[in-house]
Amino acid sequence: MYMLDEDEEWRKHWFVISDSGLRYYRDSGAEERDEADGEIYLRHCLRVEEFDADKNYGLQLHMRDGPVTLSAMTSRIRRNWIDTLRRRISFRDSLDCSDDNLEGKLHPDNSDISSSSQNAPSRTSPAPHDPGSDVDGPYQDEPHKMTSLLTKRREAGEGRDQELERRLEGRTKWFQEGISDKEGEDPWDKVELKKGVVTPVILTRLQVPDTQTGPDIEKKWADFELLPIGEESSPVGVQNPQTTNEVLQGEVVSLRQQIEALRQVRVAAGVCDPDAPCALKLEQMEKEHRERLQKIHDEHERERREMERDKHRLLQEEAKNAVQAMEALRKAHREEIEKLKAHGGGETTDPSITQQRESLSLQQELDGLSERYSQQCVELSRIQNNTEERNGKIRQKEREMEQLRQENQELQARLTEEISLMRSFITGQRSGVVPLGSYERSTSELEVRL
Repeated sequence: MYMLDEDEEWRKHWFVISDSGLRYYRDSGAEERDEADGEIYLRHCLRVEEFDADKNYGLQLHMRDGPVTLSAMTSRIRRNWIDTLRRRISFRDSLDCSDDNLEGKLHPDNSDISSSSQNAPSRTSPAPHDPGSDVDGPYQDEPHKMTSLLTKRREAGEGRDQELERRLEGRTKWFQEGISDKEGEDPWDKVELKKGVVTPVILTRLQVPDTQTGPDIEKKWADFELLPIGEESSPVGVQNPQTTNEVLQGEVVSLRQQIEALRQVRVAAGVCDPDAPCALKLEQMEKEHRERLQKIHDEHERERREMERDKHRLLQEEAKNAVQAMEALRKAHREEIEKLKAHGGGETTDPSITQQRESLSLQQELDGLSERYSQQCVELSRIQNNTEERNGKIRQKEREMEQLRQENQELQARLTEEISLMRSFITGQRSGVVPLGSYERSTSELEVRL
């Protein structure tokens, strides 16, 4: 995320939430080297709310000495940080309130505490803790002993009110349930990360000696009440570096399940996948399209050659018909002259009448030839228009072919990028343990890309 510094400039940091507050580093490598740039103490934080920042999605922490403005890359990341910080602040307030009430009820006066400690009977210290030992024996009867002890103390009225007794009963119940559980390995301990198998985390339990009595248990609870808030909130050594590994293992398994589900959905929808032959399909489509274009081009060339041949043939036929018509007219004219000479008996005919008749005949023949020539021209014009349309279709197909080739290259590039991104999620790039902040950022980038 980004943080607004004193100079009103945005600085990018790597934020990590801890028990004491919100630490920020220069990058993830600085976190591994434990070189923090600073820390925001959540104990002084009053509230967390959204903020309309000029960069991405802002959130603001209202501290006692002034607000601290942060900016997340997406609204989802901002919402997750706000929820986490609010839960941490509310949990801190509830712990502070319960601790104040408990101290007020348990220690109303120092003189009472000293007097009660002097009058208390001697208690035996518990035996040393052995992590490998099993819990059995006296703990099977402890629920009845603790319940009867609380009942006797309630009847005797030894200065504890009902709320404190309910608190002790709840902790006793938790203590009994923790003892009755069987030890075992966490199923996430079998998940292998880049650096190897994480050592399984076994929750150790207190070993209580056989001679432990009710006053001994009360002494143990009194010592437990005096523990600091941080130790009280984490039972039986749960605050362990291995617990973080457990959480990270769970996140890795969850991420693998999400990637597998996403892959199945994309395969079912027919979208490219690392296992799907997208490249072969695209090449096959491109090959079929190229063959179809070549077929259309060959057909167009064949039709053009046929039209050229038809054009020459029609012109030759028209010229031949015109020559034949002229020859027929001359022959008819000569025959008519011969007939006139034969019928006229040597009488001379008017040459103007003869020329007029010849011109009329020739005009009629020329009109017929012109009409047929016009029809042929119209036919040729139509053929030329069809040829232009086919050329336009061919050019359009070529443009589509080029566009498909570009889309093919883009899809191959995206496919390669997605495969590398998925591999980086599964195997990890920098270390064997993937940080939670990096996991959230990578998940958001994966959603945007997919």
